[in-house]
Formats: sequence, structure tokens, C-alpha cells
Amino acid sequence: MLKKILIILSIFLLSSSAWAQDKIVLGCSAAMSGHAGLMGQNLVPGMQAYFNHINSQGGINGKKIELVVLDDRYEPDKTVSNTRKFINEIKPLALIGYIGMPTTVRILDTIRKEHLPLIGPVTGAHQLHLPFNRYVFNIRNSYWAEAEVQVDYTINDLKKDKIAVFYQNDGFGISGYKGVKRALALKYNKSIVAEAVYQRDKLADDDAIKRICQSKPEVIIMVGTYDALADFVKRVRARGLTPVFICNSFTRATPLARLLDKLGNNVIFTQVAPPPTTWSGVDLPAIRLYRKLMRAYFPDKRFTCIGMEGFIIAEVIVEGLRRCGNNLTSENLVKVLETFRDYNPNINANLTYTPHSREGLDLVYLTEIKNSKPNFLIKIVRKSISMYIF
Repeated sequence: MLKKILIILSIFLLSSSAWAQDKIVLGCSAAMSGHAGLMGQNLVPGMQAYFNHINSQGGINGKKIELVVLDDRYEPDKTVSNTRKFINEIKPLALIGYIGMPTTVRILDTIRKEHLPLIGPVTGAHQLHLPFNRYVFNIRNSYWAEAEVQVDYTINDLKKDKIAVFYQNDGFGISGYKGVKRALALKYNKSIVAEAVYQRDKLADDDAIKRICQSKPEVIIMVGTYDALADFVKRVRARGLTPVFICNSFTRATPLARLLDKLGNNVIFTQVAPPPTTWSGVDLPAIRLYRKLMRAYFPDKRFTCIGMEGFIIAEVIVEGLRRCGNNLTSENLVKVLETFRDYNPNINANLTYTPHSREGLDLVYLTEIKNSKPNFLIKIVRKSISMYIF
């Protein structure tokens, strides 16, 4: 399946003049393989399905959208080299859907210097929000907004306050960890009972498991990738503990549920895209269209939140391209996106950008695993990063 996706999407390295004549080129560096590969393998079809839909209707002013995907394996150095390849050889109008904080932050200075917009990075790290970068357009909510929803739900709904945090030891994990600590301290005057880390691309060591378990937490908030967190949950439960586990949106619910199988009960997620599974309890126009187009173009792919996120990213950029008219340049796309006011990508949430704001959508969806299936909706919360003082 991975080979098929890469053949379809990592196509054609033609000359820049050939692209410019009759196509709108968009570039995406994403994890299509490696331990985070399932993220790209679901995100990219979500984007491509909507682009195929638009292309089938004649494209944008007669120009078809061409998505070029380069695999970075969730490795920052590879993300940098892919971005240089986009800039020097492929010359896309914009970059879209870059996956992950440690990868994406490495190219922020480059896109600013090159005046090349990045639309819909798949990370909620605060480094993508502040300091302000004119060429970054966030669509998803922030990890700090997710963290506050997680803490609020734990204390107000679950009536528990013994919270431990297990996180990936890099900028991504630290961003989520800081969000939890901050929400607990500022809103509830509380502290976490324990913390432990693991290294990216590895699993937790025994000391990390022991440190968390000794505190006997009621809830463990986890910030990491699905493979490492699945291993962590299994090892904590093997020690006889039965806490509630809460993950943020970067932890993909579908592969985690599959890896945990019957151990998935009491695992909760915050999501930043509406869960599109047929059993989720959420029914929106964008979800119905996503399912229809995925069945048409990628019938062997599951409906996933990250696929839905890719679909929303594609909707936003298509709207921006349409508003550009015949002036399809990177700089004009930036100026046009800055005029978005309460744009609704058919999900009952509005997107607003200004010349000084790139904050994106303000909804967080709490979901849970039931009977080994992910993304049963618990509740929807409106939470904005604008509430924070950095």
C-alpha cells in the first residue's frame, strides 16, 4: 500500500516551467515511511482526494492541482533537504501539510527568507504560532489548547487530579508537557504527580515506567507517537495499574487502537479535526464529502482524523487559490489568505486570518476507544490559543 501511495503521489520531477504552464504545484514533506509513516499514509490521501475532486471539475481557472509528496520519515534533516529540493527544483506555489514539530521548525527560517507559504502544518506546537511568521498558516488548534481541554476534562468530568505526564523528549513532547503543567498551575493551582520521557524513535526505558507507576496516577497524559505510547500503555498495565490514558491529536487513534487491541479501553484522545468514522456520532457536510471521495479515490483506506485533517487543509488552500483569481503567485496567496474572515470549511467552525494572526480553528474533539475501535465522540469543546499569554 505504501508503495502504491508513493507511486501515485511522489510523482514527476518536471522542470519548473512545465509546472507553471498548466498546473498549480503544491509541495508536501511528510512521514510516508518509518515509525510515523501511518500519519503520512493517511494525511496525504485525505488531501489528494479533495484535489482530485476539484481537478475533476476543471481545477482552478482551468489549472489542475498537482500535489508532490516527498518522504522525510519524520527525520528533521530529511525535511530540510526535501524543502531545499522543493525550492530549487520543483518550485511549488506553496507547501502544505508538513508533519511534526521537530521536522517543521527546521524550515521556518527558510520559508520566511524564500517568501514561500506553509499552509496547514500538522503540529500544534506553540513554536508554529509564536514568534509570528508571516508565511505559516495554522489550521489545526494548538497543543496548549488541547492540553487545557485534557486537564479540564480530567478534573471537572472525571473528578480526578493525580495526573502524570509521559512525553517524547523533543520540542513536540515538551510543548505538550508544558501545556499540561501550565493549565494545571494557572487554572487549578495543582502540579503533576510524576513525569517521564522517552527518546524519539525509541521506546521508554524501565526507569521511566517505574517513575510513573510509583506515583500511582489516576490519569496519565501522554505526548508522543502511537508506537511508543502503545508500548508504554501495555507496560504500565502489566504492572497492575489501571489509570485513564489521554493522548493529544498527534498520536493517531486508529493505529494506537489497533496496537492496543483489547487494552484500548480507558484511552482518550483530543482531536483537532472532527472524527469521520461512521460510528463517531459526528455528521457534518465535510465529513460526508470526505467519506464519499475517499471511497471513490482510495477505497482501501480507513476514515481517520488525520485523513480528515488533510481534507480540511486541502479545502482551505483551494478556497485561497480560487480567491487568487488569475494572480496565482505565492505572495498573492499569502495576501488572499490574510483576508479570510470566518471561513467555514463545512465543519461548523470558522477560520480567520489577519496580517498579524495565523491561529486557525478553535475546536477540540474529545474521543475515546471502545471495543478496539477509535474515535467515539465524548464532547466538543471550543478552546482558542488566544486565551494564552505566552
